[in-house]
Amino acid sequence: MKGERRLVRRRKWKRFETKGGAVVLLNRPYFNGWLGIKRVEMGPIVNISMGGLAVQYVENKKRVGDYAEMSIYTPGEGIALDRLPFDIISDYEVARMPDGKIIRNRCVKFGPLTTYQRFQLEQFIKNHGAKCMEDRRQGADRRKIIDPRYGDDAYKDTFIERRSGVDRRERS
Repeated sequence: MKGERRLVRRRKWKRFETKGGAVVLLNRPYFNGWLGIKRVEMGPIVNISMGGLAVQYVENKKRVGDYAEMSIYTPGEGIALDRLPFDIISDYEVARMPDGKIIRNRCVKFGPLTTYQRFQLEQFIKNHGAKCMEDRRQGADRRKIIDPRYGDDAYKDTFIERRSGVDRRERS
């Protein structure tokens, strides 16, 4: 239909691949936290941003449970970020192994973080972020993003608005 435009989801933060083998640990409290926290290793981080992360894991009963907090562990350094609240955005199958195991990819959005947790997350991205991932959305959608944290000040005000083929043919 004319005039209808599809809703475009925009990312607020740039995503970074990680280096150093950072791993996500899921936290589950024993008896409402009275006896400590049980940590279950999820898998390696695929990419991370200030808003959330993606992690790949081999599916099993321990990893599928209902968790509210996670920690990020780096080998040699220990736990870099502890008790981050999160919500699951998507969880999908990536591959099936010949032995029947399923590899899945889970994308999570961080919940409300404290100021100290945000600071720790920013430092983690600076220290362990390997490179900025490419955005695979179409060009017109990419140009509309204003990234307040990592944006280039010289480029911020020079966004180009391009019209699609149908919009070009319409008379204003």
